[in-house]
Amino acid sequence: MTKKNLARFGALCMLLLLGWACQDQKQNDTTERPRDVWVFRSVLDLKPRMATAALHNDLWMAYNTQNATLYKAWKGGVEFDGAVYTTKHGPQPTSLGYAYFTYEEGWVLRKDGQTTTPKTIYKGHKIVDGEVIFQSELETPDGKRITLNESPRYVSKGEATGMTRIFNLDNTHGYEVGLKTAITSLGSQNDYATTGTFEENEALTHDYDGGSLAQKNGTLWLAQGTTEITNYFHPGFDQVAANNNVKLGAVEGKKLPLGAEFIEASDCKACHNETLKTVGPAYLEIANKYADDEKTIYKLADKIKNGGSGVWGDAPMTPHPNLEEKKLFEMVKYILSLDDNLDNDETGQSVKYTLGKKSSSMDFTADMTPSAGAGLVANLYARYPDKQDEYSPAPIKNAVVDQVHVLNAKGFGGHDLNIKIILQGKLIMPRDDSYSFRLISDDGSMLYIDGKEVIDNGGFHGFEAVDGEVNLSQGEHDVRIEFFQGGGGAGLSFQWYNKETKAFELVEGDMLAHTEADFTATAPFEPIEAANTKRPGDQIPLEDVHPSFTLHQARPSSFEPKVGGLDFLSEDSMIVSTWDADGSVYRVDNFRSEDPEQIQVTRIAAGLAEPLGVKVVDGRIFVLQKQELTELIDADQDGSIDEYRTVSNDWKVSANFHEFAFGLIYKDGHFYATLATAILPGGASADPQIEDRGKVVKINPDTGSVEFVAFGLRTPNGIGMDVNEEIFVADNQGDWLPSSKIVHIQNGKFYGSRSVDFEGTEGVEEKLPVVWLPQDEIGNSPSEPTYLNLGPYKNQLIHGEVTHGGIKRVFYEEVEGQLQGALFRFVQGVEAGVNRIRWAPDGSLVVGGIGVSGNWLHYGKLHHGLQRLEYNGKTTFEMLSIKAKPNGFDIEFTEPLADNVTVGKDLLEIEMFYYLPTVNYGGPKMDLREMPIQGLTLSDDRKTLSVRIPGLKENHVVYFHLNPEMKSASGQQLWSTEAWYTLNRIPKP
Repeated sequence: MTKKNLARFGALCMLLLLGWACQDQKQNDTTERPRDVWVFRSVLDLKPRMATAALHNDLWMAYNTQNATLYKAWKGGVEFDGAVYTTKHGPQPTSLGYAYFTYEEGWVLRKDGQTTTPKTIYKGHKIVDGEVIFQSELETPDGKRITLNESPRYVSKGEATGMTRIFNLDNTHGYEVGLKTAITSLGSQNDYATTGTFEENEALTHDYDGGSLAQKNGTLWLAQGTTEITNYFHPGFDQVAANNNVKLGAVEGKKLPLGAEFIEASDCKACHNETLKTVGPAYLEIANKYADDEKTIYKLADKIKNGGSGVWGDAPMTPHPNLEEKKLFEMVKYILSLDDNLDNDETGQSVKYTLGKKSSSMDFTADMTPSAGAGLVANLYARYPDKQDEYSPAPIKNAVVDQVHVLNAKGFGGHDLNIKIILQGKLIMPRDDSYSFRLISDDGSMLYIDGKEVIDNGGFHGFEAVDGEVNLSQGEHDVRIEFFQGGGGAGLSFQWYNKETKAFELVEGDMLAHTEADFTATAPFEPIEAANTKRPGDQIPLEDVHPSFTLHQARPSSFEPKVGGLDFLSEDSMIVSTWDADGSVYRVDNFRSEDPEQIQVTRIAAGLAEPLGVKVVDGRIFVLQKQELTELIDADQDGSIDEYRTVSNDWKVSANFHEFAFGLIYKDGHFYATLATAILPGGASADPQIEDRGKVVKINPDTGSVEFVAFGLRTPNGIGMDVNEEIFVADNQGDWLPSSKIVHIQNGKFYGSRSVDFEGTEGVEEKLPVVWLPQDEIGNSPSEPTYLNLGPYKNQLIHGEVTHGGIKRVFYEEVEGQLQGALFRFVQGVEAGVNRIRWAPDGSLVVGGIGVSGNWLHYGKLHHGLQRLEYNGKTTFEMLSIKAKPNGFDIEFTEPLADNVTVGKDLLEIEMFYYLPTVNYGGPKMDLREMPIQGLTLSDDRKTLSVRIPGLKENHVVYFHLNPEMKSASGQQLWSTEAWYTLNRIPKP
């Protein structure tokens, strides 16, 4: 073989030569699928819009729907990683194992001796007689469409796995259709056959001990009608030939990860070895030293890019400024994974983090006498209920620990729910040096040394490790560890990296000391029941369903949907899509039954990519996948979907995990949906962004064409309409969004987020929100909005809430051409965080619940739910509306105030503040101030309270807190005492 051919064949033959041996196989007479959902959509190998078919245990294939070609065929399956699979934010599925075929294919047309490249239009896939058919169209230079279908099949010959690709052409309009492709992994030149014409332009071979591999590159010209091509693949290698330059990660039985491939293509080997220290540290040493958390990954990736010393070793690292960010991340993730094959200990945690040592415990007591000695002092605080960051003013107990290594909730001495522990004392270091520390916790923790933050492992999460480095002098240093525990699992471990042993060890023994001053005097904790005198709805969340509604279950106990979308086929039948690993769609029949176990659930479709919207139009079912609008078709009317027809994929996407598509509504013959921006794990916006992100899209169901209606959104998880079919969207807090908000969508308007086009949005006027949703007071993760038009609640809005939970209500009005209004607490007491709400044909409100890890859930609730709220006509005493006036507001109630309620300033408190969008994540209330009340007037019917307030300002939020003792004429207490009015404009006199 020529050197030129060897070079061109390098990637393939090295993958085969240094890859993984296939196990002995027997020929099967029937095809068994490796998994129930064997055809599925997802990102794969950092490539968006992939359709994967698990044809056989020995043959998986992935189809690139963006150009209607085969991306890859392999043996080994898929690592399902990411939010819907493993709850991790960031990763996406990747292929595993031995690749038979990887080649960048392309379609060509030929007519009258001229060859052209057609536009490819993916039309979806269907299942016929148990086989998958991928459907596409090729657009000719004169605008005509050629119908092209492809069906891949598993075949075998002896011990060799093979793949047959069956193509069908229709309406070729006089064109010849060709596929630029390769016939790969051939044990011999004759291990393929075709009924078309294969024009070979390059034959490649590669010798190995005992044989050779062949590859043929060329163009397969399809015959009219049906064309088949069958390729039998070399089964792999039982033994890798000796080679001193073996690819990193090329181990028998394991995949070659992307990170390893990127490392191979770089100059890393000049300074690093996988297991031995050379110029720089061994990769395994780095893996042992650092945790696998996202912050560490970013830190190490930055060091590769910018160079320098002190992280990867003492020798300065050469900078690599031209390496792409995604490659840097994959390289670091691969290196940090090299020690992940260590056994788990008895706690189920990796020995990498637990160090193989047994869990210690904290023995708390309320009457400990302060004294100096070894170890740290642990001060235990209890959290008040319904107060996220409010704890007892003094610790309720103390303890002294000689090490911090608690691996389960039992180790906290029975205190494993809603607590804070502050450990403090002295950290004694043996010499002047740079030290690495590791803090592992479930939930959050922080490490401070000499008053400076070294590690931030905060938040509510599972057992996670975060590392930090700091230069310390020999001797004593003040150390403080803050640990926060909500519920569920619990653990905390404090470790340091010993450069002599080249391993992490517990911080213990003569490294820790304390004095009497490290003890904080204890005090009894007020019992939980008496800790907060506020009742639900009075400056704390509601707990129950609104009295004007009756709650019904809409699912049997065996059905646990994480609802991504819902709509209705009839009064008794609804369609539910689920945001989970299988990407399923269900038909739920008899959902109004008083006996939930009589509700029937049938899965009608699966394999969709994170479907977060469903709409039924004239009996046709449309589902919004992450990167496509799809129609589900039951061709044979057997109740199960046969065809997943692509309606539209006419917007740009990337492999980022956060590029969700939310929906789905239908108005004036078009679908409307929203597109989230790309986010890095942790919440920061990706840079750069795909230009189509953060927009409202209008989709033509006939042509699939997309019109971008509005822009400047971030995470718009919810789109809906009011009674007048005006469109509203719920957008979530982040950079450029100091708090979440509900916005009114108008054509061409900009809604504030600048992460997609920072320069292009400079000076662009922002469309103001209808209401701000003050973060963690009444909102956190708003979801689908819809209208409320029942009883006294005329022409109002409601929206769901995933993290804060329940349903919120919005009264809105138009002032000086701008919609604005008041936000109220409304419904709690449902079984999960609320992701979707839809009015059923019978007038009840169906509530779809969801929950995953991190803050994508309503804490303490289920991670799934499907219930129904039915209006019962009962009157609930609450604020019905708040209307802006030139000198204040009119507060209207649902019932007259009681006769003994006297009008005075003790009736309410008023505050005002504003939000300032910045590049930072979220933001505080700005210029928060109490507002004076100049006058109060009660209407003759005692239902409207007029409030005169001097000093009001536009573009501010006005907060109202009513006296909780206020009652109605019927004796009812206020359902909720609070409201937040977004005052974009003050009415003119």
